[in-house]
Amino acid sequence: MLLRISQTIRALQENRMLGWPCLVIFFLFCFSISNVRAQSSDTLDLKEMQELKTTLSSYIQFRSISGYEKEAAWFLAQYARSKGLNAEILTEGDSTSNLCISLFPIQDNKPTILLLSHIDVVQADDSLDWSNPPFSGKISGDTVWGRGALDCKGLTFIHLYSILQLKKQSDWNSLPLNVAILALAGEETGGFNGAAVVSEYFLSQLNAVVVLGEGGAGLQNIIPSQPSKRVYNVSVAEKTNLWLKLELGFKTFGHGASPPRNYVNKMMLKALSKLSSNEGNIEFNKTNKRMFRHLGELEGGFTGWVIQRFHWPIFRPVVKKYIRREPFLGALVRNTYVLTNLFNPPGPPNQIPNRITAYLDCRLLPGTNRKKFIRQIKYGLFEPRFKISTINECPEAEESSPNSPFYKLFEKAVQQQDKEAAVLPVLFPASSDNNYFRARGLNVYGIFPFMMTDEDLISIHGINEKITGRQIQTGIGITSTFLKLANDEMKAGKSLKMPSKGYFKSKFKE
Repeated sequence: MLLRISQTIRALQENRMLGWPCLVIFFLFCFSISNVRAQSSDTLDLKEMQELKTTLSSYIQFRSISGYEKEAAWFLAQYARSKGLNAEILTEGDSTSNLCISLFPIQDNKPTILLLSHIDVVQADDSLDWSNPPFSGKISGDTVWGRGALDCKGLTFIHLYSILQLKKQSDWNSLPLNVAILALAGEETGGFNGAAVVSEYFLSQLNAVVVLGEGGAGLQNIIPSQPSKRVYNVSVAEKTNLWLKLELGFKTFGHGASPPRNYVNKMMLKALSKLSSNEGNIEFNKTNKRMFRHLGELEGGFTGWVIQRFHWPIFRPVVKKYIRREPFLGALVRNTYVLTNLFNPPGPPNQIPNRITAYLDCRLLPGTNRKKFIRQIKYGLFEPRFKISTINECPEAEESSPNSPFYKLFEKAVQQQDKEAAVLPVLFPASSDNNYFRARGLNVYGIFPFMMTDEDLISIHGINEKITGRQIQTGIGITSTFLKLANDEMKAGKSLKMPSKGYFKSKFKE
């Protein structure tokens, strides 16, 4: 990875692509992490850490594929109760459940910090490629292996033990804020049985004031002039998913020996080829401008000045040229669509089908007009017989989450645990349950509160997913410090901008 970085630096300099101003784009998306470790203090003793890893291992062993979360939810609820916490099943079906674990009973109606995670995991059909079986939950030295170790069962246990750290305080019964974990179902398939239901029917009962969910992570090689600096990337907004089905059907000669001039497969491939050649417009909005502005402030100097002004037309040719090399950057400044599936009705190889279906996974920047986006795709297909339908879409938040008092307290918590670290607000190129709550008007911040390597990032939805004891300790240190700081602010009578009447009114777009 270090060799790839040095080669890219030389290539950019030889091409004279604004030198360091362009390198910042590269570093923003190179997730190679050095061996420098975050200096967070240990929060659990050896006995507590061993119990956490053993219980997390058991939790990972539940094959809680989306739609089959019930057994894992009940296991988690029982364990939380054994630790003196409150656990309530919010909704339950034949094989799925949504769980709330809280410091105080939610019926107390205290203002509540929500810690958001999910029970479900993606499939692990590539199990033969894993070093350890994906649902073994194997503990090897300091590491717990298995599907969901990072996404998102490990985060759930970081949240759980952060509440237990808060409960160690002698005056915990008098804390002004409740803290609740929402461990939800179906996040990996759109959140329709989980976050959609809970955000619709339970927010008033939960009395939430802020949400911390999954999202960014601690990374290095973000700031060009300080590649070893640890930066915690907090997602304040997300792209929204839009899954489209394209259908084309008409009758032609059916025998492969007599190919007609046009037939459905030929027309579909031609249309998809035209779509793939359309890179889409580069768009700067409030969220990605804010991200580059803060990154420029961290960089400083002339390079930082340039970074803060990436949206200026004078830099557009350079940004456009570079995103062709680095698709990660393109995901943050334009809408994307990817062909994920292509189907014909069953038939022998010598039969020309009269119907074809394609599926597109589209990811839209905040503020994108969905109807206009679909119209542009339809017009780009050039064949009027195409039928386009929406099969999945998540809600869009009207605004990104601001630098609220809670955000500033999180910054303070990070720096108390790691004095040399920085916090950066970012646009998250994927989508999660966060937007269901952000769309209801809540401030939502997405973060895996520990350092990740490029290997960790690749393992999410990939092979050899794992979490280390150091990552767990760092995550608990930051999260528990944040919870203590928020309660201290409330005790001191400082305003954290609690929600006003009507705060939970739906803000979903019609």
